Amino acid sequence: MARKIKVAAGVLNIRLHPHTTIKYSQLMIDLFSLKRSVKIHGDRKALISLIDRSRVSEDQISGTITTFIDIDTSGTWFDASGMQVATEDQISSINIPPNLYPNAASFFFYFDTVKHKLFIQTYSQGKVFTINSAYKLFRNLADDASMANKYGDIKINVVQTHMALEKMFGLKVIKSISIIIERPNPDIFADDFEAQIEKHLSEANSRQLSLTYLAEKGHSLKPTKEIKDISKSALENGKVEVNGRDETGAVKISSENFPKVIQDRYDPDLVSEDQAFRGLVATNGQST
Repeated sequence: MARKIKVAAGVLNIRLHPHTTIKYSQLMIDLFSLKRSVKIHGDRKALISLIDRSRVSEDQISGTITTFIDIDTSGTWFDASGMQVATEDQISSINIPPNLYPNAASFFFYFDTVKHKLFIQTYSQGKVFTINSAYKLFRNLADDASMANKYGDIKINVVQTHMALEKMFGLKVIKSISIIIERPNPDIFADDFEAQIEKHLSEANSRQLSLTYLAEKGHSLKPTKEIKDISKSALENGKVEVNGRDETGAVKISSENFPKVIQDRYDPDLVSEDQAFRGLVATNGQST
């Protein structure tokens, strides 16, 4: 049996108003059709390199994101063997075709067009593609003028883990709790309380709800059930920030620093990386 390999993923929540599964499918196809790369960190860029539409009728679209290094060949080159700036003769011998990029890495993604959740592989063969980098890619593509004209305001959030709330609400002293919720889709809600948030924002023509709770002087805030319910919604549709104190002193914690991570290990002799990723999503997607 081969050594088991790690497979991991993060999740983005994408929301349109109004929306249908067909519209979500078309959005993903249109984002791919832009064929645009986005700078995600330093010289590294990313783009949607492949779309699989074969399961659109089953409310799912999958594909591949490729990251690579974009070299500025017009910049100064350095000759490490001579420990000096490269000469014009040395530089003239460099010939890299403009369509080729080095140090590429590929990551699978799976889009559930019913739950409008985008699962993105974040680890592949030692290479890492953070969910925040994925957010940069899709946020940048969604902000393209052609996308805005066709779909209006496309909302995207990194889904955060419930453990963030446990950490924040477990502080010894809580001085303030700030909750920001961007207008969600009503179909994702299972209880009436969260549905009322959607209704309230819709009736007010509001795109965002901001709530701030401040502790009385000399006291610590007590997170009530209602505060916890609102905060759970924010994990998929916004963020929660808490100011307080722990054993080390004053602290400020944001749920944005705790993205949801799902992971497992697989035997490469038994399943492919793609199959392992799909299995990971199938096992964890129902609760997301």
